[in-house]
Amino acid sequence: MTLTHSLRSDPASPVLLLFGAGGHGRVVADAALLTKSWSTIVVSDRDPARCVGPFLQGVDRIDLAIARSLTVSVHIAIGDNAAREWEASCFPTCHLVSVLHPFASVSQFSQLGAGCFVAAGAVLATGAQVGMACIVNHGAVVDHDAQLGAFCHVAPLATLGGEVILGQRVMVGAGVNILPGMRVTDDVVIGAGAVVRSDLLEPGTYVGVPARRLK
Repeated sequence: MTLTHSLRSDPASPVLLLFGAGGHGRVVADAALLTKSWSTIVVSDRDPARCVGPFLQGVDRIDLAIARSLTVSVHIAIGDNAAREWEASCFPTCHLVSVLHPFASVSQFSQLGAGCFVAAGAVLATGAQVGMACIVNHGAVVDHDAQLGAFCHVAPLATLGGEVILGQRVMVGAGVNILPGMRVTDDVVIGAGAVVRSDLLEPGTYVGVPARRLK
């Protein structure tokens, strides 16, 4: 029996489709394998070149047309916020599932929207609220009562202090420090290593210590 036939003929089997076969997709696939939550994990991509060849041991690539025809759990494994939002809109929200690395620390009193990824070493503290299809990457900290809007990406080793509020599609670069209580509006990019000491109320790219908007 071929893999494709197996996926279609046994819809009750726990199958995970990862959409996005780039570097972030491999990171998510590795975490998904470690959770042992799915008997079968497959990956697909809009780029036909990414739908063939080896991916990770235990994860098969499948064609885009086949992926679109499946009724299975889906995770959008794309690091870019806007692209992740677009692809998420192509799948029913009820099919989107989160992937949490077993070495992440996720409080039982935090909340995750559909389709989130929490990487190894990341921390979601008590009262943290993470919107749909967000990424909290390796070693990042989302402290107590912080709120992330949909499709945000918190890069490795970034720290969001308590009660920080991010809008939608915010990109928090590697090693960024956002002080407690700060507000960040939609569509902001915060460059690596920046320190946010005041609210960022206009979309744009912010860099430096303290973080300032590029003209």
